[in-house]
Amino acid sequence: MASKRKPIIFFLLTALLLTVPGQSTAQSFTSVVISQKGLHFVQDLLVTKAIYSIIPLELPQIQKSVKIPFLGSVHMVLSNITIQGIDVGSSFVKPGDTGIVIVASETTCNLSMNWHYSHNTWLFPVSVRCF
Repeated sequence: MASKRKPIIFFLLTALLLTVPGQSTAQSFTSVVISQKGLHFVQDLLVTKAIYSIIPLELPQIQKSVKIPFLGSVHMVLSNITIQGIDVGSSFVKPGDTGIVIVASETTCNLSMNWHYSHNTWLFPVSVRCF
């Protein structure tokens, strides 16, 4: 990663030296060209930074109850949901209205959670728990 930073640091220092006031009486300007290779570098850097800034991510508890006619009701609970890792299969960069947009696809995550499932019928109750 250090070898990737050297061209950027060299570019920034060169740009600063070229725009120092008082060196020339003619108008000066700075032109910046963003190459596809540069966009890929920024893409990899931002995707990695985004992943490490949110991991581990704890999500709130999720509950859902459903009544099924003639069969009874089902109650489901997901709790202690924690995303411990994210793996991005592929991503691409495109210009947006206010900046660049990074789209990630083929993304998987490693998570842990507790769940509870209960089914109540007019015949007998059924309850299953996993911790």
